[in-house]
Amino acid sequence: MASGVLVLSAALAAMPSSGPQEITVKLPGNVPLVLVRIPAGTFTMGSPIGERSREDDEAQHQVTLTRDYYIGKYEVTQAQWQAIMGSDPSYFSSGGDYPVEQVSWNDITAPDGFLAKLNRHLAGTGQPGAGRMRLPTEAEWERAARGGTTTRFSYGDVLDCKDVCRPCATHSRYMWWCGGNHPGRPAPVGGKQPNQYGVYDMHGNVWEWAQDRYGPYSSSAQTDPTGPSRGLDRVVRGGGSEVPLANSRSAARRVRPPDDRWAHTGLRLAWSP
Repeated sequence: MASGVLVLSAALAAMPSSGPQEITVKLPGNVPLVLVRIPAGTFTMGSPIGERSREDDEAQHQVTLTRDYYIGKYEVTQAQWQAIMGSDPSYFSSGGDYPVEQVSWNDITAPDGFLAKLNRHLAGTGQPGAGRMRLPTEAEWERAARGGTTTRFSYGDVLDCKDVCRPCATHSRYMWWCGGNHPGRPAPVGGKQPNQYGVYDMHGNVWEWAQDRYGPYSSSAQTDPTGPSRGLDRVVRGGGSEVPLANSRSAARRVRPPDDRWAHTGLRLAWSP
């Protein structure tokens, strides 16, 4: 089996950066976890000064990601967390394909946390990603969320709807937020339309931890940035089902302490082959 995994990994690394290619790994209990390939390239991170609902910490800058990477097709679910950790910490404990939430950055990254146990499982079962499954960097998260676009959301600026808790037909096709048809609590992953990279729920549903420490962006062009080298607080992205639309823009970012367990915060995985 080990040689077969090496061949598979080599084949994945050689894949061209065209179209959404996926890999699926199996967690204990045969629970699947799917990741989508995101192409390397250069994009503009942050928001222009004139973007509606923009915050001061979204300064635009050029970012180059030099390698393709994989990101979770969906937010990590309660079933996936329980398969690895043996329990479900979610405040909205609905099980199955609902996103796991009420997990801290520390719960995910600790020496015996979710990532460590996931990587041990993948190594022990000879699956791709063993030892290298992680949280996405903030730049990786935003590139995947934008899906190659420069608009406020991956599906457009949507200026005909206000950025508050009111119904909006356009947003309802792509995301869960406080003005949608499932306000105030997360919904099962994958229930809306995906973005251009084939990734679901990058806008809304639950906030998602990034790997990076929180801090101001550099104004200069960056290559494979990993955030500030110092600082305690971490970044969450994507907004959630309990907040207005402004929080779910592609450039929107928020700061949280790493031990914070908020009932609307979960995660999405990343892997560099």
